[in-house]
This record gives sequence, C-alpha cells and structure tokens, in this order.
Amino acid sequence: MSVVFDSIPLNGLRKAHLEQLLWNLSHIDRIGDYYGNSEQFMMRQYELIELIEWARNYAYEDGVVLPKKIRGE
Repeated sequence: MSVVFDSIPLNGLRKAHLEQLLWNLSHIDRIGDYYGNSEQFMMRQYELIELIEWARNYAYEDGVVLPKKIRGE
C-alpha cells in the first residue's frame, strides 16, 4: 500500500520561518556548499529557493493568514 505525499502542512509556521528558510538556502548558494552531484544539488537548490520565495511573497499578501499550530501537535 502506498500513501500519496501531496502536501506539507504549514501549521505553526510564521513569516519569520519562511524568511529564515530562504536565508539559509541563499547562504548555501552564496558559499557554494553542496553534497552529492553538484549539478543535481544546484537544480534542487534553485527549485527550493523558488518555492520558498513564492511562499514568503504569498504570506505577505493582504488577507493571507498562516495557520496556527493545531493543539496536540
């Protein structure tokens, strides 16, 4: 039996978390650090930066509220 991994909950994350993730990804990019195949790593790196930039920009749009942490998590 397989389970489809189709979304990642953002419950409990704040805008500051997204900013920190983006800073960390950008820092790795600036210093040129990587593991494994450098070409594949950099491709994933840019995809992650693009995703987190989109999430960060969306989080700052008017009317957007990030979900609070669910009790018991």
